Amino acid sequence: MNQKLGRRRWLLQAGAALGAALAFPQARACEFDTLTLRVVKPWTRATAPGATTAVLCMEFDEVTMDDRLIGLSTPIAKGARMVGGERGEAIDFRIPRGVKSELSESGLHIQLIGLKIPLLMGREYPLMLVFERAGVVAADVDVAYDYYG
Repeated sequence: MNQKLGRRRWLLQAGAALGAALAFPQARACEFDTLTLRVVKPWTRATAPGATTAVLCMEFDEVTMDDRLIGLSTPIAKGARMVGGERGEAIDFRIPRGVKSELSESGLHIQLIGLKIPLLMGREYPLMLVFERAGVVAADVDVAYDYYG
């Protein structure tokens, strides 16, 4: 009798777990959602020993309302600034509705300044993004590539 009861309990738990997995879509790694946009894969390269800066890249998609990235903070750096284009150093990145936007190494990007620790390949570090409309988003920055050596 106990064996039948144990098997039934196991089947009910397995069924509930399967139902929950189907009902709630899984969050994909490196994606951070707000009500009006999605931040995709914030990343940087591992830093060489003694480096004081790192380039931070990411994409924004599924944008349903114009917004701006107006600030960020992370415990791994003293600050950040915009680099590339004719922008000033203040964090101010326009994210238009309906368009995929990106901060990339080859274009406009964010530079983390005053690194407090070396950034190690394969690690993730906390990152807080501040948007004009979407508010504050807790994310992680992935050290996805080796440094330029």
